[in-house]
Amino acid sequence: MDTIFKDVLDACRGLAAYGMGTGIGGQISIRVPGEELMVSHAFDKTFEEMHEADIFAVDFEGNPVGTNKPVSIGIEFHHGIYRQRPDVHAIVHSHGFWATSQAALARPLRIFANVTTPFYGKTCISPNDDFASIGPALGKDDIAIIIPWHGVITIGNSIAEAVAYHTTFDYGARQDLTLPADTPTMPEDQISEIATMVNGTGYYKHTWDLVRRTGQECYNGTRVFPRLIP
Repeated sequence: MDTIFKDVLDACRGLAAYGMGTGIGGQISIRVPGEELMVSHAFDKTFEEMHEADIFAVDFEGNPVGTNKPVSIGIEFHHGIYRQRPDVHAIVHSHGFWATSQAALARPLRIFANVTTPFYGKTCISPNDDFASIGPALGKDDIAIIIPWHGVITIGNSIAEAVAYHTTFDYGARQDLTLPADTPTMPEDQISEIATMVNGTGYYKHTWDLVRRTGQECYNGTRVFPRLIP
């Protein structure tokens, strides 16, 4: 359990270092194996401000366990996803600038890079952020959920996957939003092969390790100061 608590805190600080935690809102959670329980964090602080005391368990009814700290009002879709998708063990939702701007387009990423190929055909669009909307939209193999004019959710079988998907989606969103509209996308017949290669290289595990290191480097003992990512 202690490892899960630390992983949630590291994820908060890592995403903050990448500029995805400057405002109130967003949630990170990890499922507790074998229980209707997850570990998440307080609603009243940004990812940049999270400390050990802000990380706590939440039951699948959305109630905090062992604390009176406020739970995010958006936590409801987390336990909904965990119940619908037993393969999912971690969920990340942020309001980072690039991914949220991409969400305003209400469409999946255009594929311009090898690392974003796994999102092709595995991204759904949900009309709202409640599970009543997300549940019917979420496919059995989807790894990303776009909520138009709101933000993006990434899900994985580990916190490593969910966080790495999130930073990679953000990278893809920057490409999609800044490249000219007529930039050629990756040919469809190459995407599946390259996605298989990316998924088999350990890219997401190494990306999670990088995000965690970056969060630790940007934490000054009080809060995280975001790094400028070129």
